[in-house]
Amino acid sequence: MTRTKALVPIPQTNMSYDLYFYKQKGSEISTERISKYLTDNLVQPNDENNQWFYENEDTEVYYSFELNEPGEDFEPDEEIEPIENFDDTNFSFNLNFMRPSFFGLEAFQFVEQFCKDLNLFVLNPQGDSEQPYRPTQKEQFENWNETNLWACKDNFKEVDGSYMSENETTLVWQYNSNRQIIQERLGEQYFVPKIFFFKTKESNQAFTLTTWTEHIPIVLPTTDYILLTRQYKKFFRTIKDTVLISRNELLENFGNEFENFDFPNCKIIHQNKADTLRDKFNSLKSDKQLETFAERLGMDFLYNAKPE
Repeated sequence: MTRTKALVPIPQTNMSYDLYFYKQKGSEISTERISKYLTDNLVQPNDENNQWFYENEDTEVYYSFELNEPGEDFEPDEEIEPIENFDDTNFSFNLNFMRPSFFGLEAFQFVEQFCKDLNLFVLNPQGDSEQPYRPTQKEQFENWNETNLWACKDNFKEVDGSYMSENETTLVWQYNSNRQIIQERLGEQYFVPKIFFFKTKESNQAFTLTTWTEHIPIVLPTTDYILLTRQYKKFFRTIKDTVLISRNELLENFGNEFENFDFPNCKIIHQNKADTLRDKFNSLKSDKQLETFAERLGMDFLYNAKPE
């Protein structure tokens, strides 16, 4: 099958960006070695050992690699055109359009390293080159994101999307990407919470939220809202509830107890200060209930571009 550049992409909700991997003729890179690299450095394959679906629980980024090796009875519909000095590895990469731009930042970081480590080249149907080339994260990201933002803008109203600026979502991604590293550095005595994306039920407005459980020592990232999760005694009963407050409300009540932290836009509260906050933490009120105010925002509806 001849692979040609897509001249005028027509974005749909399932449209994706695809790359095909080639090796130089004479290269000893085998299918088994490429498969092992993906298994060791990305994720375990499916039961058929021909797909590696990566999903990051912290950043919620996902993409996939596939092995499309022709079987013995395979007969192509069209004659496959060989590329001089290159052999097809039969591996491909897939990343959806209409996603936050940080999907590309994370995905193409791996693609660049993958090609560098295995001496592979990409054939990009969405790009200008008709020959395989060595990709960089920057150029692949820019190539994908140009169409990605256009698709977001063009389909925004049809799919009822929610907008947040590219800079805002990238800052969230940078924090969530480093969350586990910060957690390991601080140890179990601190909690490093994830930042979540939500949208208001009334207007579909995207916002960020993190959690603070039982006034324990935490790293506090910059978010629009904080969900306080509480458990305390009242009239001989154990009360379990949650309170949704804005960042401004939290800092008005507890700002003096937090210190600046060495990760950008974060604060931290230590055990000695957290211990003094129990009564105030458990007595806070709010006029918002998360269940009625908002709902989780899926990555397929969070866009960095919208109609003007």
